[in-house]
Amino acid sequence: FTATTIISYGLSRTKYYKIGSYFFTYGFTALAFLLIFQGNAVSIDVVVATIVHISLIFSSVLLSNRGYIGLVIFATVATLTAPLYSNIPNDTVNIARTAGIVFSIGAILLGIILFREKLELERNKELARKNQELQSTKVELENRITERTRQLQDSNLKVQGQLQRFENINRISREITANTALSTGELLNKTVREVSDKLGYYHVGIFLLNEKREYAVLHAANSIGGQKMLANRHQLKVGGTGVVGYVSQSGRPRIALDTGVDAIYFNNPYLPETRSEISLPIKYGNKVIGVLDVQSTQSGAFNDEDVELLMIIANQLGIVLYIRNEIPIINEPVQKNKIGRFAQTSKQLGYSFRPDGSIVVNTSPEYLPVLEKIIASGDAMVVPRSTMDSKPMLAVPVKFREQVIGVIYIEASEANRNWTEDEISLVQSISDRAALALENARLFEDATRRAEQEETISLVTTKIGSSTDFERIMQTTIQELGLALGASRSFIQIGSLSAPDETAVK
Repeated sequence: FTATTIISYGLSRTKYYKIGSYFFTYGFTALAFLLIFQGNAVSIDVVVATIVHISLIFSSVLLSNRGYIGLVIFATVATLTAPLYSNIPNDTVNIARTAGIVFSIGAILLGIILFREKLELERNKELARKNQELQSTKVELENRITERTRQLQDSNLKVQGQLQRFENINRISREITANTALSTGELLNKTVREVSDKLGYYHVGIFLLNEKREYAVLHAANSIGGQKMLANRHQLKVGGTGVVGYVSQSGRPRIALDTGVDAIYFNNPYLPETRSEISLPIKYGNKVIGVLDVQSTQSGAFNDEDVELLMIIANQLGIVLYIRNEIPIINEPVQKNKIGRFAQTSKQLGYSFRPDGSIVVNTSPEYLPVLEKIIASGDAMVVPRSTMDSKPMLAVPVKFREQVIGVIYIEASEANRNWTEDEISLVQSISDRAALALENARLFEDATRRAEQEETISLVTTKIGSSTDFERIMQTTIQELGLALGASRSFIQIGSLSAPDETAVK
């Protein structure tokens, strides 16, 4: 036994470890039958029970299924035939029972092995399934991360593009305001070049309505075809064929996403590469005074965002052209020698700048007798000192299209101050810029107010239209109107005015 153990251990430390397992288990089992053959055992039962049974237990762990089955068969056959080669004296044994016990133990252990292998197989399958699910989840997450990263990159690029476009629009708008000293033709030509260069459009043209408002006449264009159109004094009838004709009459922006199928688009031989077009009205108030026409070589190049951005330029042009008084506005007489509509519709405010650097807002502006004279004449005036304590003042009207909308008073710091022509001219120039900025602010406030009104109308209409119940509609209508207008009490009455108590919803 010792020799078998040592040899098996030595083999287990080499690459022939499997041979060592077989040598140990088969050798240990064979030792029992060798003892029976030599007659060195008490009985066959004792040898089999003390050696063979233990050998089967070790073998079930160390051997493969085939090796173990072979060992069980060997042990069973050797036990059945033990009386034939046994040299144990006076041994009476029920050899069939002993061999049956050996076979039963072997079968039970084999069943345990097979059951354990099945459990192991099922566990491996479950682990493989979970690993596959984890792998699928990993791949899905990686795909989601990749897709989300791509979306973020696309969004960043889109945002950067939008920011760049906003910046370009602001630059163009500042260029228009900063170059008001140019002639109208120079200003319009500079504008179309800036729009084309900074926004990358194929053709940009500016049309202005003639005095009778019958035709939209091309006054500036950047493309080669546009230059030919200018040379031929190109004009389009207001309300006639083409996107420009439609916009000049309707006063609403128009987009032709595909000039090949858009029914309103007019095929212009001077601009054969055009695939999409957008036209925007140049307006002052509700009056259309021209059209900004932009064309691209790509189909579907324009969207609602382009409308909003380009309308900034169109509105800026409308204000500048209207201030120049070069564009006739039918049925809109100029009110001279009166406070303009900006001052009439806005809350009057007075602002004072003190020598210490502070600015004081006066809700009730200081009234001076010279105010009426300045409003009436529209000219700057130097107000001499009236008393020993007073100081000379310079009063300059703030005018927008020949309408006085405010007055700038400047009080000298010395009693003997004489205002020079250069100083008066400087204040007048600043006054003109301030008037333009105030009008821009007023137009922006009007647009914001209209947008808020439209949003309120849309919300109230949606809530009203969401119900089909008569009582519910009346209650929703009066409730939403009361909340929108901040009313302390509101009611709606349907039917005869003689019976309000029965039909009124408060």
